[in-house]
Amino acid sequence: MAKTNNAAQAKGQKNLFSFFSKKPSAASSKPSAPSANKSSIAPAVSSVKSAHGKTNNDTTQPPPAAPAAVSRPSNKSDNSTAQPTPAQLKQLQKITIGTKLAVYWPDDEEYYPCVVTRHRIQAAEGNPGHMYEINYDDGEIETVDLSKEKFRILGGIKRSNHGGNNDDDGNNTKNVNEGNKMNVHPNKRRRILEDTDEEEEMEFESEEEDDDDDSGSEFKMNEDESMDDSLDVEEGGDDTDNWLASEDEEEDEDDFEEKKPKTLKKKKTVLKVTEVGGGTNDRGRFVSPTPRKVTGNDAKKSSANDMSTMDFSNFASQSPAQKNDAMHKKPPIINSNSNSNSNNDKSSSPPPQTNSNSTTTTKNAPPKPIAGVVNSAGSHLHNHLKFFTTHRKDGHGHPTTHPNYSPRSLQVALSEIERESGAKVSPAQKQWWDIKSQYADCVLLFKTGKFYEMFHDDADVGVKVLGFVYMKGTLAHAGFPEAAYDKMLTKLVDAGYRVARVEQTETPDALKERKKKAPTGKKPQVVCREVCGIVAKGTRTYCFLEDASVLEKGNGGGNGRGPLLTIKEIMLEDSGGEMMECEEDETGTKAVCEYGVTIVDAVTGAVTMGQFADDVLRSRMQTLLASFGPSEVLYEGGLNGASKTLISLLKSSCPPNTIFNSLQPVEKFPKSFAVELKDRQTLDRVKSDVHPWDSDEALKELHRKGYYPRSSRKNEPSSGAEGISRWPEILRSCIQGGATLALQSFGAALFYLQTSLIDVEILSMGIVKPYCPPNNVGSGDDKSVASNHLEDMYSKEAHQIDGRSLVETDKPVDFGPSLVPASLDSSIYEAEASIDHMALDGRTLTNLEILNNITSGGYQGSLLSKIDVTQSPHGSRLLRAWLLRPLFRKADIDRRADVVEELAGGAVAVAMAEARPLLKKIGDIERLLSRVHSMGGEGGNGDSHPNDRAVLYEMDKYTKRKVGDFSKLLNGLRAAAEIPELFANAEIQSPMLEKIVRTTDENGCFPAEMKERLDWFFDNFDLKKAARGEFEPSRGMDDDYDAACNEIEDIQRELQNYKDEMCSSVLQPRNTARSSWKYINLKEDSKDKYLIELPISVQVPDDFYVKAKRGKGANQVNKYRTPVVEQLVQDLERAIDVKNERKAAGMQLVFAKFDSMRSVWMAATHASAMLDALGSLAQIASQPGFCRPQIMDCPPSAKPGIEVIQGRHPCVDVTHSGGDFIPNDLVLGGRFESDGSGDESSVLLLSGPNMGGKSTLLRQTCLITILAQVGSFVPAESCSLTPVDRIFTRLGASDRILCGQSTFFVELAETAAAVRGATRRSLVIMDELGRGTSTFDGTAIASATVQHLVERNQCLTLFATHYHSLLEDWKNEPSIRLGHMECVVEDDDDSEKKSITFLYTLGDGPCPKSFGVNVARLAGLPDDVLERAKRVSVAFEAEMNGESTNHKIIPSEAEDIVSKIEKLFSTGADLNHGELKQIWEGLQ
Repeated sequence: MAKTNNAAQAKGQKNLFSFFSKKPSAASSKPSAPSANKSSIAPAVSSVKSAHGKTNNDTTQPPPAAPAAVSRPSNKSDNSTAQPTPAQLKQLQKITIGTKLAVYWPDDEEYYPCVVTRHRIQAAEGNPGHMYEINYDDGEIETVDLSKEKFRILGGIKRSNHGGNNDDDGNNTKNVNEGNKMNVHPNKRRRILEDTDEEEEMEFESEEEDDDDDSGSEFKMNEDESMDDSLDVEEGGDDTDNWLASEDEEEDEDDFEEKKPKTLKKKKTVLKVTEVGGGTNDRGRFVSPTPRKVTGNDAKKSSANDMSTMDFSNFASQSPAQKNDAMHKKPPIINSNSNSNSNNDKSSSPPPQTNSNSTTTTKNAPPKPIAGVVNSAGSHLHNHLKFFTTHRKDGHGHPTTHPNYSPRSLQVALSEIERESGAKVSPAQKQWWDIKSQYADCVLLFKTGKFYEMFHDDADVGVKVLGFVYMKGTLAHAGFPEAAYDKMLTKLVDAGYRVARVEQTETPDALKERKKKAPTGKKPQVVCREVCGIVAKGTRTYCFLEDASVLEKGNGGGNGRGPLLTIKEIMLEDSGGEMMECEEDETGTKAVCEYGVTIVDAVTGAVTMGQFADDVLRSRMQTLLASFGPSEVLYEGGLNGASKTLISLLKSSCPPNTIFNSLQPVEKFPKSFAVELKDRQTLDRVKSDVHPWDSDEALKELHRKGYYPRSSRKNEPSSGAEGISRWPEILRSCIQGGATLALQSFGAALFYLQTSLIDVEILSMGIVKPYCPPNNVGSGDDKSVASNHLEDMYSKEAHQIDGRSLVETDKPVDFGPSLVPASLDSSIYEAEASIDHMALDGRTLTNLEILNNITSGGYQGSLLSKIDVTQSPHGSRLLRAWLLRPLFRKADIDRRADVVEELAGGAVAVAMAEARPLLKKIGDIERLLSRVHSMGGEGGNGDSHPNDRAVLYEMDKYTKRKVGDFSKLLNGLRAAAEIPELFANAEIQSPMLEKIVRTTDENGCFPAEMKERLDWFFDNFDLKKAARGEFEPSRGMDDDYDAACNEIEDIQRELQNYKDEMCSSVLQPRNTARSSWKYINLKEDSKDKYLIELPISVQVPDDFYVKAKRGKGANQVNKYRTPVVEQLVQDLERAIDVKNERKAAGMQLVFAKFDSMRSVWMAATHASAMLDALGSLAQIASQPGFCRPQIMDCPPSAKPGIEVIQGRHPCVDVTHSGGDFIPNDLVLGGRFESDGSGDESSVLLLSGPNMGGKSTLLRQTCLITILAQVGSFVPAESCSLTPVDRIFTRLGASDRILCGQSTFFVELAETAAAVRGATRRSLVIMDELGRGTSTFDGTAIASATVQHLVERNQCLTLFATHYHSLLEDWKNEPSIRLGHMECVVEDDDDSEKKSITFLYTLGDGPCPKSFGVNVARLAGLPDDVLERAKRVSVAFEAEMNGESTNHKIIPSEAEDIVSKIEKLFSTGADLNHGELKQIWEGLQ
C-alpha cells in the first residue's frame, strides 16, 4: 500500500482541537491505517529502499492497476458437488504453473489462449483443488475451476522437477525468486561510515531519522518560528473569521510519530480551554478553543502571520476585523453541481437580504455578525450572502422558481463572500465552497484532523438538530469528534437530512510530495479532501463506521428503515393527470398511466424492478407503497415529470417521515476531488450533464462501470443488449423485453447510488428481483409485453419464496368441462385455475391493519405483530412476504399447514423447540453477507473509492466492528449448520419439512459441505487477534503472501550459508571469525539489516567495507557490509514489503474468500428462514383457542363458502370495556356439512347499534381467511372455507385531501374497486356505504351495490348498514341473509333515558334501531341536545312509517301528483273534474 495513504504515518496531522488536550500521547492520538485493499497494494518491485530506510515510492502516484479480472459464462452448470471423472483428473494433473491452455467461451464459440499463473489449493473447504488463475494473451486474468471448463492443453505440462524449492503447485520457487532479482535494479546505497547499531539505544539519539523531517517535535507550538511552506497570505490581511485559513497545520508539522519519540526540547505553551455546550444537554458539549490574546510586540507579528502560522484559535473564534482592509479581486463564480433532497429544508429560510454596501439596514434584513462573540442563529455571514439565500441558482444557472431547478448544486460567488467578510477567501475556504457547490442540499461533515466540522448553514443544522451551540465568530461553526460520528449521523438522518462525509484523503507528507512535483506556478496549499459517502434514509448501508445494533433491535414490522423507491410515470391518455378525466370500458376502469419502479434495499443489497399499468385511482401504486413502506422516494421533476396526482398519492400513502425527492431530466453529476486522474475517471461520469431517466444512458454506464460480469471477450460492449448474458436474469429480461420504464427508474436509482458512492457496494451483489402488484380488471388489456414478462418472472420468484418449489407442486384439480355449469362462463373457470395466490391491494392492507395499525401507523397491533414470533430477521422478512401473498390452491395451503401442525406437536415439536435458540443465534445473515461483501473489496471501486484513501483515527473501533460482524456471521452460520442434526432422528411426515431440515446430500436444503467450509475460516481466522488488529494470514490463504514468506526464508538461509562459507575459507583466523561473526539489526523494521559484526582482529577481504563501529583499540568492533549481503538485504526488504502489504490485506482476503461462497450461505439462509417462519406459525398454533382450518375444494358447480364457529379477532384479546373478547359464529355461502337448513346465502346484510361490533366482525372474518390461506391455524373452535382469490374492503371514513378526494369519493372509489373486480371466489366487506351523502342517495347507492354483488359478482359479502329500508327491500331475497349485532335495551322508569348493553353476538334478522342517541350520550353530548335529538328522531321515524298527523309530501309522491295533473289538463275540453277533485281532497 502506498505509504501516503497510511494514516498511521501521517506526520503533522493537527486538528481543530489537538492543542486542547491535557496530555497528548502518540498512542492515543495517531490515526490508524485505513482498511487494506488488495487493489491498492503496490508491487514489490517499486518498494526500493533509500539510504535512510525510507521507501522511494512515488507517493502521489497510484500503484499500477492489476489486469482486470475476466468473468465469463461457465461451460457447465454450477454444481459444487459434482466431481471430475478419472480421465478429467488425469488431464488436470498435467497442469502446472506456466502450462499453456486454450479455454472455450460458449458465447463466442471460440478457444482463447492463456497461461496458468497460479494454482489455488482449496481442498480444505471441500474443493479438490482445481482453481487456477489464468492470464490471457491480452493481459486479462481469470480465476476458474478447470474441472468445470472446456479447454485444451497447448504445452508446458508438468514434468518431474529435481531441484529448487518447489511449492505446492510444483513450481520452482527459488528460480522464480531469482528471476525476480534479475529484473530489479539493485539499490545503490551511499557508503557512509556512521554507527546505527540498534543494540546501543541512545548512542545517536540526537540524529534525525528522516533528513526531510525538519518540522520539529510532536506538539511544537512555537509561534515565533517561521514556516517554510506557509501559505501566500497578504500581510496585514484581515484575520477575522479565517476559518480554515491555512492548512499548514496539516502540512508542515509532525503531529504524530511512528518511531520512538526523541528527546527534544519543546517550548511550553499555556492553553485556555473553554467548554461549549448545548444548554444542559451534555451530549452536545465539545471543547472549543479560546482566542489567543495578543499584546505588546506580538501584536504586529500576529497581524501579519496569523494566517500562516498554526494558531487554531482563529479557526474557532476570531478577533475583530481591521476596518481598513483592502477589497480583494473578485474571483469567478463557481458553476458546479451536487445531489440532494429537494423537499428537505435543512434550516429555516433566512429573511430577505439587503445590499451589503448600503449603510442603512432595512427592517427585514438579518443583523450583522459581530466578531469575537457567539452570534445568534440568522446573524452569521452566510445569512447575508445573496447567492446562498435570495438569489440562489443551481449548477445550470436555474433560479429556484425555474421548473428544472435542482437543489443539488449551487453557483458560488466567491467575490460576494470576500465583499461581505472583508477578507480574502483562503484555499481551505475555497475547498469547502467547492464541495458545497457540488452537494448543496447535503449537510457537510468536513473533516479536520480528528473532528468533523460544520460551517455556515450546516452549523445551523448542528445547532438545531444536534443541540450544539455556535462557536465565536462571524461564521456559523460547530463540530464534533470522529468518535461521535455514528451518534450524530443517526440524529441527522432521522431528522430527514442527507449527510455528506468529507474526509481527508491525503496526508501532509503526501501533500509535500505533491507540492514538489507540481509544475511551476500555483502549488496545492491544502490536503486533498473528498466526499466519501452520502447517507440518507434510503441509502444507509450501516457500514463499519456506523453501529448497526438498531437493526438487530427491529422486529418483523421493520424498524422504520424502509427502502429507496424510484418511480417513472407516463400517461397513457390525455387525462392530464386529473382523476375524473377518464373513460370507461366494458370491464372497468381503463388504465390511464404506466409506472416503472425500482426498489433498493441498501441494507441487504437487494434491487427490485417492476413495470405495470394502473387505473385512475392508482390502485396498484397504493399496493406497492403499502407493501414496501419506502423511507425515501425519487420521482421525475420538470414540466413533464410526475403528475400532481402521483405526488399527492405519495405524500398521503407513504409512511410518516418519508423523504421525497425529485430528479430533474438533466442533473449535474458531482465531480471527484481525487488527486489521481485514474481515480477521478473511475468515479466521474463521462459527461458532467447526466440524464438520470434515460435508459440508454443507464445501460452505457452499467457497461462502463462493470458492475456485472461480461460474457464475451470478442467485443467490448458499451451499450445495449450485447454482452449481458451473465447479468442478473431480471435485469436482462427488462433489457431484452423492452421494459423501458423499469430501466428508466433503474437509471435514476443508479444515478442516486453513484452520487451516494454506494453503487458498487449494492449492485455488485447481483441481487435483482421482480415485482408486480395485484392486477386490476381495467388495466389488464393495457399491459405491455414487458409487464406480462415481469409478471411471469414475479410468479416464478414467488414459488421460491413460498416454498412451493421445494416439492413437486400438484396441478390444480381438473373438474372437467362436464362439471362447468352452463351459467358459468368457461373463461372464468380457466381464470380460477391459473390463480396461485390471494391478492391483497393497498386499501385492504391498510383497512385490515395487516402490516401496520391505522391509529399511529406503527407495527404494534397489526396482524403481523400477532403472528410474528420468529427468531431471526430474515425469517421475519419471509413471514411478512407470506402474509402479503397468501396461497390460493388447496394443495399448497394444506402442504404448508401440514408442516405447521407437525412442528406444533409430537417429536418434531421437541426438535423445533431446540432449534429456536439456534435460529436466534443466526442473526441477520442477509445483512451480514452484504457487509462482508463490501469489506471483501467487492463493495467499492478498489483503491478508487475515497473510503480507501480516507485518514481515519478510530480504526481500532472500526476493525472491531468489522470483525464483530464477521464473527456474528460465522457463529450464525455454524448455528444454522447444526439444525439438521436436531431433526436427524425425528420421524418427519411432511415432505416439505423433510426437504427443509435435511442437507443437500439427503436431497435437502441445507448445504452438506457448509460445516467443513466454516471450519476453514475458524481455523485460519483468529477472531480475537483480528479484533486487536493482529491478524496474520495463514499459509495457503494468499499465494503472494506465501511466496513472500518463502522468499524471506530462502534469503535468510542464503545469508547463513554465506556466513558459513566466509568463516570456513576466507576470513582469518577462522576460529575467531566463526565464533564472533554476528548479524545485527534482524528485525523487519530495522534499518541497515544484517550488518556483519566482527572484531577488528579478524582479517576481511577488500569488499568488506565498514558501515559503523563501536569501541576503541583492540576492543573495537566493526560493522561490515558486503555486496553479496547488500543484494540479499535488498531482496529481503522487498519481500518484507510484499509480506506486510499482503498481511494488511489479509483480512480483506478472508472476507473476499468468504464472499465467493455466498451461494452456499444464501442456501442456508433460505432454509433457516423457511424453518423460522413455519416455526412461528407453529408457535401460534400451539396457543389455546386456535384450530386448523379445513380448506375445501370449490368446483365450478359449487358455491364458495365460509363457516367459522366461535371465531375471534386475531388482534383483539379484550373488549374496549375490559372484558374477554366475545366469539361469534358465521356461516356464509355454500354449506360443507348438511344441517338441513338449506341456506346458501352468499350476502350478509348486517345491522345493529353503533359500537355494537359490526366492523369487528367484518374485519375478523377477513383476517381469519387470510391466516387460513397463509397456512396458519386460526382463532376459532372450527373453521372451513373455500380459498378466496381476493379481498375487497370498504371500511371507515377518511378523505384524501392531498389527492383532492372527499370522504364520500373515497367510499365510492373503494366500492367501485370491489364491484368491478370481485369474482365469485372473492370476499367483500362493506361498512356503512353511503354515509357521506344524503339518506336517499346513500340508500339508493347501497341498494344498487347490493344488487350488483348478488346478481353479477356472486361473491361472498358482508354488508353492514344502518339503512333499515335497505333491509326491508332485500329481506325476501334467498341469496341474502339478514343479521344483526345483538344488544339489550333497558327502560328507566324515572326518566326518558334508556340504557343499552352490547352483547357483541351475531343474531338473525334485522335490528329495529341503531340507537345512535345512546352513542351520543356515551360521547358526552349535553342533555338538552340529547333530548332534542330524541324528539326529532321519534317524529322522523313516525313520519317515515306513515304514523305522523303532519303528513308531508315526499318527492316521489309529488312527482306522481304533478304527472297526473298534467295529464288531466293535457286533454283540453275533456277535463275530468271528478278526478281532479279527488286529487285535491287527497292533498288535504
